[in-house]
Amino acid sequence: MRDVEFDHLLHWVPDVGAAAREYAAAGFPAHVNEPLSGFQNAGWRLDERYVEILTVVDEEAFETSPYAPAWELLRPAVAAVGGGGALTFAVTVPDAAATAERLRGLGHRVVEAPVSFGELGFLEVFAPDTPSWAPFFITYDPPREQLLAQAGPDAFDPGPHDLEALVVETPDPERDAHWLGELLDIPATGAEVPLPGARVVFDEGPAERITGVLVSGPGPDVVIGGLRFAHSRKPSRRRSAERASDSET
Repeated sequence: MRDVEFDHLLHWVPDVGAAAREYAAAGFPAHVNEPLSGFQNAGWRLDERYVEILTVVDEEAFETSPYAPAWELLRPAVAAVGGGGALTFAVTVPDAAATAERLRGLGHRVVEAPVSFGELGFLEVFAPDTPSWAPFFITYDPPREQLLAQAGPDAFDPGPHDLEALVVETPDPERDAHWLGELLDIPATGAEVPLPGARVVFDEGPAERITGVLVSGPGPDVVIGGLRFAHSRKPSRRRSAERASDSET
């Protein structure tokens, strides 16, 4: 598998508005969307990548939502995090349908969940027989870079921080990093998978889920909706790209 990159993290919370205010207070500006078909989300957008803060506000109305089929696959993860926490994450691939065939060839059970909003659509591919923290795969139509360019440079404010890594707690970090590396075709280094866009770091523990993220820049560590935000002083992907761009001008 090639051209695999982190796309977004799914952060489930009971109250999207309250969580978004906590994000903003911690230096992670989040835009809140109005509920639609029983579903509400907000987002801390960095560039093509983002953290999606989400919840279901009306189960009956949600039955008609385009997100409902995929949500059924995530309900066990929602139950596991209780009052809030990260569910899973998405990686973008050039052709999610081809990825689905690849996963079937590896013996996985695969569910394809197409979503369409008029001229905008995407295909999500899940492998429900993998660990709950394992990613799903997504391809946008039109491509996400085009969508971002259409939005314009002032469409969002990422704030002073960048997302550096996801932290996954499992009993055997090196084994699980190796497994994820094989799934993504990105060789692991010890207990870490260098996924472009946000590396995946495995810590030893019993949780068997995504417990936190590492963000760039100084600041106090915080827990928002069951998800820990720890600060890393490594140069961020976005800031490094900005410096490279400045040096070329």
